[in-house]
Amino acid sequence: MGFRDILTIVSQLPDDEPAFVMAEQVAGQFNSHLSCAFLTALPDEPLAYEPTVVAGVWAELLGRARAEADAHRVEIEARVARSGVPCEMRQVEALARDLGRVAAVHARYADLAVLAHAAVSDGREARSEMIEGVLFHSGRPVLVAPKGWQARAIGKRIVIAWDASREATRAVSEAKPFLAQCEQALVLTVDAKPRAFGHGEQPGQNIASHLSRRGVRVEVRNADSMGRAISDALAQEAEGFGADLMVMGAYGHSRLRELVFGGATRELLEDSGLPLFMAH
Repeated sequence: MGFRDILTIVSQLPDDEPAFVMAEQVAGQFNSHLSCAFLTALPDEPLAYEPTVVAGVWAELLGRARAEADAHRVEIEARVARSGVPCEMRQVEALARDLGRVAAVHARYADLAVLAHAAVSDGREARSEMIEGVLFHSGRPVLVAPKGWQARAIGKRIVIAWDASREATRAVSEAKPFLAQCEQALVLTVDAKPRAFGHGEQPGQNIASHLSRRGVRVEVRNADSMGRAISDALAQEAEGFGADLMVMGAYGHSRLRELVFGGATRELLEDSGLPLFMAH
């Protein structure tokens, strides 16, 4: 079964345009129902010793945020109307601290959530919160549209960033509608070592055999990072393969560790020019 319900979560144009375009593309490929959740981030309560001061300041901040959101909503509704693609619109508000969890609630009622890349001029932190919130709290996969992405078929040549983790396994399972339609898939490992509790005797071969039995045309490549960051190695190998989609598990390490020490998930979310299909 393919993706029957596609949800895109947006907050403003033009930063969210790639998410719109990709959601419409995927909905067309799978003949899916398309929904758009317009999510307004409201300011958290200001801290002050005097409750009356807090109430007055917060009311002013909320008013400004809602007025700005109304302007963005008008632009988004006009954009949806111009596209001619049937799309169910939802309007959602959330305090900044609850942004990710509220996005996750809406994503639970779709097969796939499509969001714009986190590396944007405005609202980067908010988009990161939404992407991470859906990944950690919805039980659904996320498709991240890179900045400037243009409408074209997606999922013809798929790279699977395979590290034999639970997260990668989940991503492969969730991506099966794409894999069932792809022309070629590449199971890509980086610096993989044979381990009984990981890759087994031949890194990447077991998951490739599993996919092959499902009719996926697949090959395996074990890359050497050669001093590159894992994210750079994945991106460069994917480019060499001509991939139009990367499937990967998200946050195999904690978000705090990735924030402090770096990690493939965070680095690809910030810098990938390739659509990312992620699950946690």
